[in-house]
Amino acid sequence: MSPDDTTAQIRVSVDGPYLVTGDVEIIGADDRPVRTHGPVTHLCRCGGSRNAPLCDATHGLKDFDGTETCGPSGAGDADRTARSGDAACVRALADGPLQLVGDIDVVGSDGHVHDTAGRRTLCRCGRSRTKPFCDGTHLQVGFRDPVPAGEGREPPTMYEWAGGMDALEGLTARFYGDLLSEPDPILEPVFRGMDPGHPRHVAAWLGETFGGPPAFSVEHGGYEHMVSRHRGLALTEVQRQRWVERMCTTADLVGLPSDPDFRANFVGYLEWGTRIAVFNSAPGATVISHAPVPQWGWGQSPPYTPQPWEEGTLD
Repeated sequence: MSPDDTTAQIRVSVDGPYLVTGDVEIIGADDRPVRTHGPVTHLCRCGGSRNAPLCDATHGLKDFDGTETCGPSGAGDADRTARSGDAACVRALADGPLQLVGDIDVVGSDGHVHDTAGRRTLCRCGRSRTKPFCDGTHLQVGFRDPVPAGEGREPPTMYEWAGGMDALEGLTARFYGDLLSEPDPILEPVFRGMDPGHPRHVAAWLGETFGGPPAFSVEHGGYEHMVSRHRGLALTEVQRQRWVERMCTTADLVGLPSDPDFRANFVGYLEWGTRIAVFNSAPGATVISHAPVPQWGWGQSPPYTPQPWEEGTLD
């Protein structure tokens, strides 16, 4: 039987999150209400979300298999009539599953209501053998939420994720090589007579900015040198946009990481840095003369790296 669309319910999506609709309160593992937006709340069930208990689409990055393995869902109607009438609530238990309270239908990906009699917890470590219900596997794999301070896996720097200086020098060598072999009418005036060492200088700047060694500060004159090279160039917005466009295209050509987290932060820096360069290049601009090389990290979106409970296989 298909549930009434007005009923408080959790729908199990195919290899994706739980879709919560209706008047359902959601409490996080820190005992605080989870702020939700819109008529549907997406709760993680792959175990990898960096915004637990909410889904952040990590299931797609890790190729999560969410096949329901709990068996037939034959007693959903009887279970529906036997509930307490308590207000509907989904509570994320610390280091454990989602606990269901009150009248909530659990609807499988095939559209049928699951029997929840005696099964009032949903898996959120991604490893249960009775999906969507919890079978205690989170205890075996060491699932954590919230992750205690100091125990979370520190993400690599953007410099490390990009592949280090070899990758960045490959990027800039290809970028400026292509630019000079087939002159771009928009950018050619800017780079006419370019110093042959310029690609390495730019790679050193990007490397230091993305968390690598301070090569630009130590070997290439630091921030002050960068500002001096941009003074008076009168860069235009059209030139800025073309530089960013070509740099993004070159990143694809040389195989820089294509995951959305890295590219969002990479492009974010290109946009930020080139706008500063345009400002500094304006004739008569009052620029900041002395400053460190900027440090650019992951912002709101560190890369997806498997947590310990996501790695290995069960005995």
